[in-house]
Amino acid sequence: MNSPIARLQALLFLAAATLAAPANANLSVHPMRLPVHDGHTGQIRAHSQTSRTQYVQTRVLRLEHPGTEEETEVELAPGHRDGVAVTPGKFVLAGGGNRLVRVIPLASVQQETPYRVYFEGVPPPREESAEQEPDNPVANVGVSLVWGALVHVIPAQPVPDMRIDGAELHNIGNVRLGVTSIRACTAATQCTEHAVERSVYPGARMPLPFDPAGTSQITVSYRLSYQGYRDHHKVLTP
Repeated sequence: MNSPIARLQALLFLAAATLAAPANANLSVHPMRLPVHDGHTGQIRAHSQTSRTQYVQTRVLRLEHPGTEEETEVELAPGHRDGVAVTPGKFVLAGGGNRLVRVIPLASVQQETPYRVYFEGVPPPREESAEQEPDNPVANVGVSLVWGALVHVIPAQPVPDMRIDGAELHNIGNVRLGVTSIRACTAATQCTEHAVERSVYPGARMPLPFDPAGTSQITVSYRLSYQGYRDHHKVLTP
């Protein structure tokens, strides 16, 4: 027990025991995916998971090249007239309470456009922080998670449409296609189902999970952002 390694192990054990108090996320938001139709307002509710007062701020980013390996999030510039606004952008969340946040499209869109709205706990004002020092700081270990709700702004006239271009599925509509599976048939009784689970946004293309040569009929199963988990089916000819 006198070796440096043994002493280090003992210290690590004591530190782990000190911090072994329950760890909880301080904040949650619902829903995590929100469709907002052109000219309408959406709602996200933040829920407190602690008895303490929290200070929360929001941040909005636009997704570029969504649903692809090149997907990136772009910060909206101050005063940007496109995108969405979140109100209130900062708020106080009472312990055990909840707060409704409104998501407002700032302009009409010609095609479905995704944004990410982040909710993040921030430190309280310095004067309040000094007054609220806990008597036992290790009694509860809080985990401040950053939640990112995906917001889809839907055009006024949504038109889901697609076609087969060679070995690719091409979204030629103006809304996202949440493709869940593709059924390929070489004959009436010879069909193969391919699981996909892929978002194909307007103008984007998705490689087919099979060689379409010799295929007589292709059935695409998909979902739409503004219709939840309802399944749709489109029969296409290669």
